Amino acid sequence: MDYNIRETNEAINDVSSLAAYMIEQFANHKAALDFLDRYDLEALRLTSFPFGYRGISIEYRGYEIRIKPFDTYNMFFIVDTTDNIIYILRVLKNLQNWQEILRTENQYHF
Repeated sequence: MDYNIRETNEAINDVSSLAAYMIEQFANHKAALDFLDRYDLEALRLTSFPFGYRGISIEYRGYEIRIKPFDTYNMFFIVDTTDNIIYILRVLKNLQNWQEILRTENQYHF
């Protein structure tokens, strides 16, 4: 069963900010475009097997948040099996204190 993807405004902002940082700080447009392409590919991969990624023991609205690492980033998402939707909550660098960010974030926007 394939799932549909929905991204929070926070996830969209994360991805945009990471790409903008690559352009502004390193003048590396290719790296930014490669990152955006890779993000799209990794999000698409979630649609066929979202439960193949481990939970992180943090919940959002009763759903366990899961983590999908890629490159030096982590994609955080929940899976709604009733509506067959994967909600991407955040995309953070793996060195960020993502546990604290996700524990204190109590509202996401669509």
